[in-house]
Amino acid sequence: MEQYWSVKEDHPDKVVLFRMGDFFEMFHEDALIAAPILNIALTQRNKKSADDTPMCGVPHHSIAGPIGKLLAAGKKIAICDQIEDPREAKGIVKRAVTRCLSPGMVYDPDTLDQIEANYIASYDEDTVAFLEATTGEAFYYREAKPEEQQRLIKLLSPVELILAPQQKREWFDRQALEGLALSSHVINPELLSGEQGALPESAHRLLSYALTMQGVELRTTLGQFEERRLQKRLVLSPTVTRHLEIFESYKGEARGSLFHALNRTKTSAGARMLKQWLQFPLLDVEEINARQIRVDRWQSKPGELESLRKVLMGMGDVERRLGKISNPNCSPRDMESLKNSLMVGLRLREWCDGKGDPTSWQTCVELVGRIDNTLVEEPPVSTKDGGVIRRGFHPQLDEWIQLSEDSQSLLLALEAREKETTGIPSLKVRYNNVFGYYIEVTNTHKDKVPGHYLRKQTLTNAERYTTDELQELERKVLAARTKRVDLEKELFADLRQAILATTADLMALAKEWSELDVVSSLAWLAIEYKYRRPSFSHAGGLQIKASRHPVVEQEVNKRFVPNDIRINQSECLLLTGPNMAGKSTIMRQVAITAILAQIGSFVPAESAILPLFDRIFTRIGASDFLSEGLSTFMVEMQETAEMLKEAGHHSLVILDEVGRGTSTYDGMSLAQSILEYLVEKKQAMTLFATHYHELTQLEARLPRVKNAHMTITEKSGEIQFLHTLVGGPANKSYGIQVARLAGLPREVTHRAGQLLKKLESFQASGSGQMSFMEMDTSPEDVASDPVFEPSLNPEEVELLRELKDLSVTGMTPLEALNHIAKWQKSLS
Repeated sequence: MEQYWSVKEDHPDKVVLFRMGDFFEMFHEDALIAAPILNIALTQRNKKSADDTPMCGVPHHSIAGPIGKLLAAGKKIAICDQIEDPREAKGIVKRAVTRCLSPGMVYDPDTLDQIEANYIASYDEDTVAFLEATTGEAFYYREAKPEEQQRLIKLLSPVELILAPQQKREWFDRQALEGLALSSHVINPELLSGEQGALPESAHRLLSYALTMQGVELRTTLGQFEERRLQKRLVLSPTVTRHLEIFESYKGEARGSLFHALNRTKTSAGARMLKQWLQFPLLDVEEINARQIRVDRWQSKPGELESLRKVLMGMGDVERRLGKISNPNCSPRDMESLKNSLMVGLRLREWCDGKGDPTSWQTCVELVGRIDNTLVEEPPVSTKDGGVIRRGFHPQLDEWIQLSEDSQSLLLALEAREKETTGIPSLKVRYNNVFGYYIEVTNTHKDKVPGHYLRKQTLTNAERYTTDELQELERKVLAARTKRVDLEKELFADLRQAILATTADLMALAKEWSELDVVSSLAWLAIEYKYRRPSFSHAGGLQIKASRHPVVEQEVNKRFVPNDIRINQSECLLLTGPNMAGKSTIMRQVAITAILAQIGSFVPAESAILPLFDRIFTRIGASDFLSEGLSTFMVEMQETAEMLKEAGHHSLVILDEVGRGTSTYDGMSLAQSILEYLVEKKQAMTLFATHYHELTQLEARLPRVKNAHMTITEKSGEIQFLHTLVGGPANKSYGIQVARLAGLPREVTHRAGQLLKKLESFQASGSGQMSFMEMDTSPEDVASDPVFEPSLNPEEVELLRELKDLSVTGMTPLEALNHIAKWQKSLS
């Protein structure tokens, strides 16, 4: 165990997977941690001694699964492998840590969600940095305030946060740290030689951590750190992405999210890029127009677009394939997969707008040729037993291949000759791993064995022998096999280095191919759902004709009611009307339309003229954080406080029923005060939905406030939602009718109608304020209103419809009686 303890001493914060024969074993505390995570049996080493050691293990050939489970549980891992052949070892087999892993530094990128980035992050005083080891992406933001750093970390959802020892993180709320593995790291300057001195400390920390964990060769596939500026992007807060269901629905599912509705990409790298575009919409009109032009070009050529998408479908993940090849333990099949993806990429050249750097394309062509000329057509999963390099690639290797693969024919020739010489027809020449090559003779013929045969093994029914000639042949064949495998490994390593040397060119092409996938997918979406190209207004107003919600539209099978929406600069559209009428949908689709326009997409409308928004704020729906000790109303006020503090003249603000979590007068007072502040002080374009109908009177006093409502039709107390936006305030809230539709007992809604009628008549009389409980609201004192009479249930409605349509003159008395009996039965 000394060898194990020396490794564990160097990696005290990691679960050490210690290779012993065909298993990776874990001992002591590591075993106690790993066994329940992996759901495997915990045993003891030295059971009968006082020093019994807890241990557990997993087979070496299926290590990827257990590693994935440990990483998913937030554990770090050190893989200690055998670095010499146990058969050739003198004493204890040499072992060494070959890889270190963590949630952000994974064993196999194929085990990750293919459309999710796997970031690690770090921060310092005014900078936050991110690195994705499997794709080589690396970037940072300077001049980021603590709240901006926290917003970015929540938005990009890194799996691991790398901190300096003793670094404070008190300003992170628990929501930001949820599900985030925390690691401490001291920067190793020796690993950063030659790096840009201007990089912030947080970027240096990430780079040092990544190279420490997975080796300096990882540097070949990591891109240079890119400085990104918050001032050039519309950064969506986690609150906005949650309220607008950008990446997941309120149920926590992909279905029902904007990303799910938009994503028509054909490659995993394209899907990751589309997600980045949604996370960081543009603020530069020229950049937006450049994307729109590409989308427009493709949606105008549907036939060619379909051909392009068929080609893209065959492309693998070039970025993550390169990431795998940066690992010295990569397989020949990883290289074959990369080659196949690059071959698809080369077919895209005619469709790439900028055509790319000619040097990069030529590098790609040459590399595809080199991989194809080096590897066999169907390479094995490992270089362990050879069979990786094709014949004709290396003359010396061909000789070793000839000797090792032709050994069977040599053995058959030897066997035939010995049969003839000895006269033993059952003589066989065979091989096994223990005794090597041997001649087997059954006991029936052992008297015929020549004197120069040397006995190797006695069996029940036979004897095994060798000869000088057979031993010489064995030596040559085994030497040839060993030399073949060694040379193949050497040639494979050369090929790997050649691939890594082209990383910069291949990554540039991969980015271009991903962009092509994204713009072509947006074009396909535009054709599929008749999206139109938006334009941007310098005047700051918003006009959307026949606006639709892209997610709801797909969920209701295109039975969506479009609406015209017009809001002038700095205006507030005050929306009233009942729940279920569509107010929240209207507000969400305005915000989503703005986001789509600013990523360069077409939008779900017949036409759209939009301002360029620098921030979007939303306060929609209820959000309790009970574990934080925060009620719905407190969360509502916190989110509202953030928007009142940060919103500006070029912001879009969405507020839905603010103030509802407290008493009526408190809520109404807060709602009016917030609305006035947004309109008069912040002058932000605002959509404000409320059930406080008293607020509609603000239109007369505040020129920037415009009333609007969702239309309802009413007949005999029944309402129908038309989902159409029109000007002016709603005349009623229809809350009791909506409650009836929701299935409340009829006597409850009837009683509510009586109480409402009393309240409305009392208010109309101008008698002043009175407590609700002080009013005389006994049922017998309140006249019935047909609007609030108990409504018919569906069976009764169907019965009346059938009665109305019945032709009495055309039936016999018996038929009429049968109908009456049927109706009585249904009513009972």
